[in-house]
Amino acid sequence: MDMATSSPPASGNPAARLWSWLTTPHPAVPADERQKASILMSMLAVFVPLAFVVVFNGPITSFINGTEGAALNIAAVVALGFVIAAYAISRTSRYQIAGYMVVLVPILAVVGVFMSSQEAPTPVSLFFLSLSAIFCGLLFDARQTIIVGVISAVIAVAAYYRPIANPVPVSWPIPMFILISASVMAVVSYLTQGYVSRLETTQRQLREQYTVAEEARERAERSDQVKSAFLASMSHELRTPLNAIINYTKFVNKGTMGPVTPAQVETLDEVIDSAKHLLNLINDVLDMSKIEAGSLSLFIEDNIDLKAVLISSLNTAKALGREKELNINLLMPEDLPNVRGDRQRILQAVLNVVSNAVKFTEVGSVTIKATHEGGSAVIEISDTGPGIAAQDQFAVFEAFKQTKTGLRQAGGTGLGMPITKSLIEAHGGTISLKSEEGQGATFTLKLPIKSEQLVPMA
Repeated sequence: MDMATSSPPASGNPAARLWSWLTTPHPAVPADERQKASILMSMLAVFVPLAFVVVFNGPITSFINGTEGAALNIAAVVALGFVIAAYAISRTSRYQIAGYMVVLVPILAVVGVFMSSQEAPTPVSLFFLSLSAIFCGLLFDARQTIIVGVISAVIAVAAYYRPIANPVPVSWPIPMFILISASVMAVVSYLTQGYVSRLETTQRQLREQYTVAEEARERAERSDQVKSAFLASMSHELRTPLNAIINYTKFVNKGTMGPVTPAQVETLDEVIDSAKHLLNLINDVLDMSKIEAGSLSLFIEDNIDLKAVLISSLNTAKALGREKELNINLLMPEDLPNVRGDRQRILQAVLNVVSNAVKFTEVGSVTIKATHEGGSAVIEISDTGPGIAAQDQFAVFEAFKQTKTGLRQAGGTGLGMPITKSLIEAHGGTISLKSEEGQGATFTLKLPIKSEQLVPMA
């Protein structure tokens, strides 16, 4: 038989390590049976030294006291060997055999005493019969426990009916006690096995759910990668012909290809505006696909003039709002510090927020305010537009999602603000929103002046 067992833990109390080694089941024991095997090994690990004490107590005491040595009880020595053999077998993958041996020991011991003695069995000796039912309830199922209990009770009754020199009336409480013990342990065994079975079922279901979730996650990741690669490829392919359409339309609009009428000029202007809008959407999709793929590159430089970025954003905002009754203001201190980062991407982030403010505000004002707080530059873009309801604010920074106001007033892809958030965070900064429905909105962009995560270009 294979005697290999798990190695004891490398750390901890020496006694704990020893006990762990004595009660750790064989590696070949199935996971759903390891608890039973450990219980069996624990019982035998206790019984072996106790059996040694019982068997050799007399001879050792006689030797210490210097008296005549007590003879060893052959039956006790055999029982000791039986227990040691059971423990040795429990350390193998065939631990069930040791379990049956443990159940049989009390029965065989009592039967042996009955067969070799002419005295009436004592309640103490018959009590050991109930141990078989108790052990069986711990190690096996309810049916086996009841069977062992019935066998033990029959042996107890038979012991009283056998012919002996001093017969005594049958003591019915003893077999009844054995049967009750067996019944109780059968219930315990049933409940324990039911609990273990439910636990194993739950664990199996959790493992299956985890496997399914992992497979779904892997499929989603592959699908996301394919989507990002497709969007990036298509964006590149679409930008080239679209730029050509814009340029050729401009040539025609300027009369380079021949005279054009005022009505044609107006139509061609609309074509150019529509094509530019489409190009902006394609650029947003390309940026988003790069962000999702983790391939967005920043061209970092020191001493970016943030004031120039804000003035450029102000001019763009005024151009976008030239047909609206808007007051567009820029408030910033003269000593606004320069920042480290990608100038084009910072400008893109600010322009996204400013253009949204202008787009959604029909009357009132749009204010760009810059301040310097600690080691960060703080840019607030406030408007007097329709505001954003609390339940819609979660969608502002999520890709391809828009608020009800955005869908109603402007359309678009819903990529501007998610891209802005990614660009600001790529610089080590943050963006936040404060708004109430009907009360306008304020976006706050916070950029570190000298972000340590950004390394300037050589």
